Amino acid sequence: MSDPTSRARPTTRLATPADAAALAALHLETLPDGVSDLSPLGERLVRRFYAAAIERRLATVCVATDADGTPLGFVMITPDIAALFPRALLAGPVDWLRFLASVRPAGLVRAALAKLTSGTARVSAVPELVYLGVSARARGRGAGAALMDAAHAEFQRDRIARYELHVHADNAAALRLYLAHGLEVARRFRKGGREMLNLKKVLG
Repeated sequence: MSDPTSRARPTTRLATPADAAALAALHLETLPDGVSDLSPLGERLVRRFYAAAIERRLATVCVATDADGTPLGFVMITPDIAALFPRALLAGPVDWLRFLASVRPAGLVRAALAKLTSGTARVSAVPELVYLGVSARARGRGAGAALMDAAHAEFQRDRIARYELHVHADNAAALRLYLAHGLEVARRFRKGGREMLNLKKVLG
């Protein structure tokens, strides 16, 4: 007989820097190369990015967990997407040295080319839902919806009235989730040879 708690809707909590390893693992599972510009840079750098972003208060990360506390998914939001990556990874000489020591060179080249050829190298300073990922083992249990609710609550707590996000146009599951939570398609563009959507949301 299956454990009924294993099918319960996941709960959410705020992540801390101590969650960085689990967040990196979830990121690489759910947002692999070709989906996230961060993933090709390597696990060490992804882990450091999450630890620094949380510790330096550049972003808020919410984790969806099972009844036993196992991380099943996450969402990252920031009040300023233009500041997030440079301040988390390249804020000073020590950061630069750590970046160069941990980045995968081939991955850095791929990520840079994708940015430059998509016209998204220059980023506006706007609030953004940066990443949302749900492990395959938690699909169909409402983890995505719980994370979206948590993200909206955190945006509102920080008095942010509107935000945006980007998603691959062929990611039907993610697009359904975002549209169901009131986001609207603002524009389309191409990145890395794939069609992307920019979505926006005004919080009530």
